[in-house]
Amino acid sequence: MNMQALHTWPAAERSQVRGILTDIDDTLSTHGKLTVASLDALDRARAAGLRRIAVTGRPTYWTLPLLKLCDFDAVIAENGASAFWLDDQGQQQALYYADAATRQQHRQQLEAFALIMRRHFPAILPAADAPQRIGDLAFDIAENIPAIPVTQLNEVVALIREHGLYATTSSIHAHASVLPFSKQSMSQRLLHEVYGVDDAEARRTHVFIGDSANDASMFAHYPLSVGVANVRQFLDRFEAHPRYVCNAEYGAGFVELIDFLLKDKNE
Repeated sequence: MNMQALHTWPAAERSQVRGILTDIDDTLSTHGKLTVASLDALDRARAAGLRRIAVTGRPTYWTLPLLKLCDFDAVIAENGASAFWLDDQGQQQALYYADAATRQQHRQQLEAFALIMRRHFPAILPAADAPQRIGDLAFDIAENIPAIPVTQLNEVVALIREHGLYATTSSIHAHASVLPFSKQSMSQRLLHEVYGVDDAEARRTHVFIGDSANDASMFAHYPLSVGVANVRQFLDRFEAHPRYVCNAEYGAGFVELIDFLLKDKNE
């Protein structure tokens, strides 16, 4: 798909938007930081009545801080391994890709694979947030080390798959999992089971914004898909590209999207 500039998005389609699904790293955040402008944009979206759901590769144990501190309506973590929201009484509720016993078995398999990864690629270690995960195992490819070359990243992904695991990559991590859950499958489940929004309606009324390969399932599924400008760095890593692209990178691109959506409401 040829990406179009964000400003070409027809007003008739934009007016149908009722919710925003957003990646976190390098989409909402800028070089690992949540800016005042991004948080303000989230708050303005809430005030305008838009549902705000984070859809991230970050670990399950990050979800409560994101819910509480960023005031998301829901958070999907680990590329679809889990989803969390607060009920009407403020109590945390959750969906998981598998039951606790199965998740524990998968954790043991992933920890065994980490030793294999270490033998093949001694410099590529589990991500700093690995202990906070329940469904996948992330390896640091650009977060706390210089970004590894694409050729080496391809070798890392191939190793993961050679050992019967599923692989995806973000701008900072390579992810391994025993089952092929995805951001898209959990977003569809969450919207239907928690908010009563069937998939046909969700595809018409929810926009997704992201930046990298682990967002590909979302770009492919949601017709209203947007990339922050830095998505251009990773287009050769996946085939399902966003329909629209912002002028600005990182968190500024997220702000650009919110400003564009809210412009119609303010006029």
